[in-house]
Amino acid sequence: MRLAWNILTTLAARLVLLALALFSSIILARILGPEGRGVFALVLLLPELGATFGLLGFEQANVVYAGLEPRGRGALVWHSTAIAGVVGGIIAVAGVSFFVLRGPGSHALLHGPLWLYILPLLTVPSALVTAYWGAILRGMNRIFLMNAVEVGTKGGSLLLILVLVWWLRLGVAGAVSAETLVSAGTVVLMVGLLRHVGTWGRPSFDWPLWRRIRRFALPAYCGGITSYLNYRADQFIIAALLPPEQLGFYAIAVGLAERLWILTGAVAHALLPHLANSTERDPALSAVVARHVMIWTGGACLLVFALADVMVRVMYSSAFVEAVSPLRWMLPGIFIATAGKVLVAEILAREKIHYTVWVGIITVLVNIVGNFLLVPRMGISGAALASSISYALLSLILTWYYLRETHVQWTALLPSRSDLLPYTVLWHHFLDVVSPAKGIIRGV
Repeated sequence: MRLAWNILTTLAARLVLLALALFSSIILARILGPEGRGVFALVLLLPELGATFGLLGFEQANVVYAGLEPRGRGALVWHSTAIAGVVGGIIAVAGVSFFVLRGPGSHALLHGPLWLYILPLLTVPSALVTAYWGAILRGMNRIFLMNAVEVGTKGGSLLLILVLVWWLRLGVAGAVSAETLVSAGTVVLMVGLLRHVGTWGRPSFDWPLWRRIRRFALPAYCGGITSYLNYRADQFIIAALLPPEQLGFYAIAVGLAERLWILTGAVAHALLPHLANSTERDPALSAVVARHVMIWTGGACLLVFALADVMVRVMYSSAFVEAVSPLRWMLPGIFIATAGKVLVAEILAREKIHYTVWVGIITVLVNIVGNFLLVPRMGISGAALASSISYALLSLILTWYYLRETHVQWTALLPSRSDLLPYTVLWHHFLDVVSPAKGIIRGV
């Protein structure tokens, strides 16, 4: 029952986040235009890459061990603080030096004032510590609390964008400033939350726990890096080979496509802490959950494929119509990836993180090679096709791993008529509630 509640509240939060993100994306696209939106994407590429590399796998380790080792949560907080300060500081200095000293390839990224690129890089330490601390709260199964944090910070980001970009007309500079202010404010908020749940105490260090986490974190880190590159390598290649506005179109397509993972993300967000905190569990649970997520995601993919042109024109204007084709090419991979994104929770809860490493390396190589082969021929649609292929491959291999590790039959992943029964019952119940209401309205 707790898992169902966590999934439902996370889904509700993700729907709110989706609405806020869409509204924010529409404002940025319409005010900044294709070129400005592309420059904004370029400004955030390196800080996002640096933060991803700087996580070192400890955010995934924090989720798992905050559940498996409740007594070590205070130590996890201070482990995370030390790592974020040291690693984040090194990354920030390296990134700033790269632009200031005009490192190799910096000219391809620089399409605006230097300070626009430096400011987000300085927030890398705060991004790391926020991710680490949030993972601890997640591992404690404080899912509702973390959902509230995500919605609150996204709402604050939207408010700042409205003020700085829409009202004050500060353009890309306003958008970058909004990102920076939200990053700093989130750190302060997280400190208060850790105090509230009782995990913020005197500085401490637990060597046995540290060694255990380190063994988990390294392969998780490799998996995280390959996963990021699998999702974002295409944007670096587009930035190098095509004009900035093409990256703007592609960023819109990616944003719309990845929002179809809203249910997948909600489930994965709640499922891993549930499994880590459960001493006894049914290994087939992840397969059952994956079936239902595939049903909903598949229906959403079909709907978006049919309405992609209308959606882009209505939300972003006809100036962004070139985003339609890559959006459609990405949908098959989005759907197939759903299963792997859910099933990987069982693999991580068993501390079998090593299984995810080499598969990530293979799929990111497929993605990069595919981009270099297809982008010169198909433009941003080629990048979308390459990504779709790599997403599908990653999911299929992870599914195979899950089946091998748990000995669950592959047929457990096939949706059946019985899976539709709960939705049929809910639909009829909804009609029973709505029908009397219609009669009352007509009578009035």
